[in-house]
Amino acid sequence: MANEKFQRQASLVAAALLTCVVTLGCGPNPRIMNSANEQSESKQLATPIPPSFDGDIEAMRTADFDFIYVFRRKDGGMMDGDDRVFVNENTPLETNRRKISDEGKAIILGSNFKFPPELMQKLTDRFAFTDFSKSDSSTDLPDANRAENDQ
Repeated sequence: MANEKFQRQASLVAAALLTCVVTLGCGPNPRIMNSANEQSESKQLATPIPPSFDGDIEAMRTADFDFIYVFRRKDGGMMDGDDRVFVNENTPLETNRRKISDEGKAIILGSNFKFPPELMQKLTDRFAFTDFSKSDSSTDLPDANRAENDQ
């Protein structure tokens, strides 16, 4: 009987020690916690910056488009749904890329094909136009519409 009592007490002591070890071992590891804090701080600092108009133009150049056209509303306002539909309906299917830029005030079109004169006329009748095309490309529009930094 004494032997059973001793075994029971030994089992209880072992269980208590195991519980203490497990409880103490389950606390957060300071090294891991500090690492998590550093990662969350770096994520907050790495908030993506929306692309700028110049960055969007540069992306079109990097894509090596021969023709880069920018259209804006003549009143300087935001491009609305009707404006976007009009641009989409009056651009050739060969237009490789369309990008809303300048906080919604410009539509940039990148293409390796020159737009037909009748479509350019429709677009320029409705929108202000700036040409950022490669300098050896022409649009049959006056040079006043060419971007200053691309002459």
